[in-house]
Amino acid sequence: MKNFSQILKISALAVGILGSTAAGAVEAAQLADGRVIFDRPPTLVEATTYDQLAGFGGRYHFVIEVPDDAGEPLEAITIMPLDGARNIVFKLDSTTAQQGVAYANGPEIPLSSVGGVPENSDNILVVFDQPVQPGETATVTLQTAYNPWGGVYIFGVTGYPAGDGGVGQILGHGRIQIYDNSR
Repeated sequence: MKNFSQILKISALAVGILGSTAAGAVEAAQLADGRVIFDRPPTLVEATTYDQLAGFGGRYHFVIEVPDDAGEPLEAITIMPLDGARNIVFKLDSTTAQQGVAYANGPEIPLSSVGGVPENSDNILVVFDQPVQPGETATVTLQTAYNPWGGVYIFGVTGYPAGDGGVGQILGHGRIQIYDNSR
């Protein structure tokens, strides 16, 4: 009986998604418990910096593309420093966001909050004042107090759809290369 109930819920979800697509409306997928997920998650297009020397301040840019068929706007991201990247000190109050790709000087996207995540203080939660709409690209820039030693630093990025009950989905992993400052 439980399997039949699950099949019925999945069928209803599929009919709802197909029905909304056929009608031309774009709506996010909703799980049986009411939580919302992207139809097609945004993508971390790149992580980049021009500031690649150890010991100097740096600005790390995370470029995120929200596809036309995402089904829901992007409300927030979490940037998760992995391994050695956990030792990087960020100036969270200097975090910015802009429309478009890194270095394009697009219009600013106001942020409603930037901070650590209670479950893991290394993670950085960035919440957009107005969600990034499907079909748009946004760049979030984190500023460091100083770059770490030379090496490769990896960051995981998770995105959250707008609204209550949005489920985070992995957008990708970014790689930042830092070089030792040898004279």
